[in-house]
Amino acid sequence: MTTGTFQSIDQVEANLWQAADQLRANSNLTSSEYCMPVLDVIFLRHSTNRYDTVCRQIETEQAASEHAAAAA
Repeated sequence: MTTGTFQSIDQVEANLWQAADQLRANSNLTSSEYCMPVLDVIFLRHSTNRYDTVCRQIETEQAASEHAAAAA
């Protein structure tokens, strides 16, 4: 993914947090009514962390394969 894509993801996350804060602080909604935006942010964070972990694993494996091929 490109840097621009990561910035877009960060912007979406920031927007979701802001929306959740607004719902919590500035409305008469109950927790069950504003839980979905908050859960969306939690899911987004979890997905991003999982994606980053897998990307690092792939990069490590590719580097090891390239190193082994160069040594052969």
